Amino acid sequence: MTTVSEDVAYAAEVTATDPASRVVRKDVARNRALLIAAADEVFTERGADATLDDIARHAGVGVATAYRHFENKHALLAAMFEDRLNKILQMMLDADALPDPRESFEAFVYGIAALQAHDRGTREVMRTDHGIDKVSAIRQRVQPIALRIVTRAQAAGILRPELEPNDIPMVLWMTGAISDYTEPVSADLWRRYLDFMLDGMLAESLPRRTISVPALDQTQLEAAMHNWHSHR
Repeated sequence: MTTVSEDVAYAAEVTATDPASRVVRKDVARNRALLIAAADEVFTERGADATLDDIARHAGVGVATAYRHFENKHALLAAMFEDRLNKILQMMLDADALPDPRESFEAFVYGIAALQAHDRGTREVMRTDHGIDKVSAIRQRVQPIALRIVTRAQAAGILRPELEPNDIPMVLWMTGAISDYTEPVSADLWRRYLDFMLDGMLAESLPRRTISVPALDQTQLEAAMHNWHSHR
């Protein structure tokens, strides 16, 4: 006679190996990813007034499907933010593990800038947590890592002494705003201005950086200005 625990283990094994079950789990994961991606777009475009029904329609899934995954809009927003912040956290841990202080600092700054450059959801995460407790908790884990990276670079003489850790979010918000308005015309333009800003953060004794991306031409500038007015 099998025990209850053996029966549970057997059921779990069958579920794990059953092709139909794998298809169901794949569909569930796909629908969740679609909803989170749609939330990125809808919340960025329409703000907090968007509803879960709006997001379901944008994702191309049924409203009932959306409510099976998330009980309300707030829960979906929390999932979207948590996913993005965990990516940022892992990137910062990787940067912090680098032995060279300058390489660590640049991996930190460029890594976050790159994550947010083509992901409006990440840009939104960088600006606010919408009062979500779990997101706030991850932010609290991120802050000491950023402080450690900046402090180590300053101690090594890599950064100018006036730089404060809280300057870094401001720089990242600026590069995020560049992506908001110029991504359709020059997807990597943020790199040009982060190169300039990083020169201002580094110690004066260090050589200037090579600027990696050209400026917008007049046509691109006018398109970016039009995009800015559209957002306004």
